[in-house]
Amino acid sequence: MTYAEQNVAASFDFAQKLMHAKDASEVMGLQSEYLGRQMQTLSAQVQDIGQSAAKMVIDAAKQKS
Repeated sequence: MTYAEQNVAASFDFAQKLMHAKDASEVMGLQSEYLGRQMQTLSAQVQDIGQSAAKMVIDAAKQKS
Protein backbone atom coordinates (compact mmCIF):
# COMPACT_ATOMS: atom_id res chain seq x y z
CA MET A 1 0.00 0.00 0.00
CA THR A 2 2.91 2.34 0.75
CA TYR A 3 4.20 1.87 -2.79
CA ALA A 4 0.86 2.91 -4.27
CA GLU A 5 0.75 5.99 -2.05
CA GLN A 6 4.28 6.97 -3.10
CA ASN A 7 3.47 6.50 -6.78
CA VAL A 8 0.23 8.50 -6.58
CA ALA A 9 1.99 11.31 -4.70
CA ALA A 10 4.74 11.44 -7.34
CA SER A 11 2.18 11.51 -10.14
CA PHE A 12 0.20 14.27 -8.45
CA ASP A 13 3.38 16.32 -7.93
CA PHE A 14 4.29 15.83 -11.59
CA ALA A 15 0.82 16.94 -12.71
CA GLN A 16 1.06 20.09 -10.59
CA LYS A 17 4.46 20.94 -12.07
CA LEU A 18 3.10 20.38 -15.59
CA MET A 19 0.27 22.83 -14.96
CA HIS A 20 2.85 25.53 -14.22
CA ALA A 21 5.17 24.74 -17.12
CA LYS A 22 5.77 27.74 -19.36
CA ASP A 23 6.66 25.99 -22.60
CA ALA A 24 7.14 22.64 -24.34
CA SER A 25 10.81 22.53 -23.40
CA GLU A 26 9.97 22.77 -19.72
CA VAL A 27 7.30 20.07 -20.13
CA MET A 28 9.85 17.75 -21.73
CA GLY A 29 12.34 18.43 -18.92
CA LEU A 30 9.73 17.73 -16.27
CA GLN A 31 8.67 14.55 -18.01
CA SER A 32 12.25 13.35 -18.27
CA GLU A 33 12.87 14.10 -14.60
CA TYR A 34 9.62 12.36 -13.57
CA LEU A 35 10.33 9.25 -15.62
CA GLY A 36 13.87 9.00 -14.27
CA ARG A 37 12.66 9.26 -10.69
CA GLN A 38 9.88 6.76 -11.30
CA MET A 39 12.34 4.25 -12.76
CA GLN A 40 14.55 4.61 -9.67
CA THR A 41 11.55 4.25 -7.39
CA LEU A 42 10.26 1.21 -9.27
CA SER A 43 13.68 -0.42 -9.11
CA ALA A 44 13.86 0.11 -5.34
CA GLN A 45 10.32 -1.19 -4.89
CA VAL A 46 11.01 -4.32 -6.95
CA GLN A 47 14.20 -4.95 -4.97
CA ASP A 48 12.32 -4.57 -1.69
CA ILE A 49 9.55 -6.90 -2.81
CA GLY A 50 12.15 -9.46 -3.92
CA GLN A 51 13.89 -9.30 -0.54
CA SER A 52 10.57 -9.68 1.27
CA ALA A 53 9.64 -12.68 -0.88
CA ALA A 54 13.03 -14.31 -0.25
CA LYS A 55 12.64 -13.77 3.49
CA MET A 56 9.19 -15.37 3.40
CA VAL A 57 10.57 -18.41 1.58
CA ILE A 58 13.44 -18.76 4.06
CA ASP A 59 11.09 -18.39 7.03
CA ALA A 60 8.70 -20.97 5.57
CA ALA A 61 11.57 -23.40 5.00
CA LYS A 62 12.74 -22.95 8.60
CA GLN A 63 9.24 -23.75 9.89
CA LYS A 64 9.14 -27.01 7.91
CA SER A 65 12.50 -28.13 9.33
